[in-house]
Amino acid sequence: MKKTLIALAAIAAVGAASAQATISGEFAYGYLSTADNTKAVASGFGIDTALVNIKAGEDLGGGMRVDAAMSVSTAGGNGSATGDAQSLTLTTPVGVLSLVTLKPGDWVTGASGGATWYGLDNKVLSARSWRDAATLTVPLSSAVSLSAGYFEPANVIGEGTGTDGNTAQSVYNLGAKYSANGLTVTAAYLPYNSSTTAATSAVTATRLGGNYDMGVVKVGAAVQVVKYGDGMVGTQTALSASAPLSGKFSVNAMFASNNTSTIAGSVAAGLEGTRTGYMLGAQYNMSKRTYAILNNATWTGASATANHTATSTMTALTLVHDF
Repeated sequence: MKKTLIALAAIAAVGAASAQATISGEFAYGYLSTADNTKAVASGFGIDTALVNIKAGEDLGGGMRVDAAMSVSTAGGNGSATGDAQSLTLTTPVGVLSLVTLKPGDWVTGASGGATWYGLDNKVLSARSWRDAATLTVPLSSAVSLSAGYFEPANVIGEGTGTDGNTAQSVYNLGAKYSANGLTVTAAYLPYNSSTTAATSAVTATRLGGNYDMGVVKVGAAVQVVKYGDGMVGTQTALSASAPLSGKFSVNAMFASNNTSTIAGSVAAGLEGTRTGYMLGAQYNMSKRTYAILNNATWTGASATANHTATSTMTALTLVHDF
């Protein structure tokens, strides 16, 4: 019996090794307080993130490799666990093909190198959304790469629920990236499908951003210009900076703005005007995998409302453990 158990354990170990499966995750618990100029306040403790990541891959030989990854977002209080991001990636000698379901981070924030734990998305910048997508990235050199992608309509997830029979907008993404010697520059052009003459119907988006890590401080900037079907133009910008003050402590800051041209369609949709905001943050590393984050943000206006003079604030203190 003992020999059988040893043999089975050995087989299991070999199987696990050949599959190259890994399990990781992130747990975050914190305190969040929000308020606006009507003096309404919401605050409390709770789980921010309870995520389990599973990844398995296989070396196919000849410079080719396949990797599959999935995430499960668990819930407290006997709530139901839900699927999170998933991906299937094929790496070849000429490029990387990725089939993904994901909720991308805000592009303007990411391209500027800004902190992304708590962002100004859905406050000043665009709200994030879930998408099914296929992307191809081709490296031209160690520093330069080109990419092309097709993203199905926002928040329409699942096989057979894409563009066909759906009036929501899918979008192509054509991009280029340069990264070397601490400098990263990205550019992209996005033509949208199913465009109409409505104020909320996007036609094209043009993106340009970059950041430079000087060691003592990292600075960056990014801009996104979206043209809409009725002639409205929306311009989003971000400026960011971050600096390690010691081996364990770092600070960051970001300023963002969102300006939409005032024309008849945008006024009717409550989209016109300018929204601005800033975020200040600090991170203390207790170890390589455990850290505390403090964020404070203030912004004027809100997405899809005509009142762009209201001021809102957010303060969050979060303890994070990556495993």
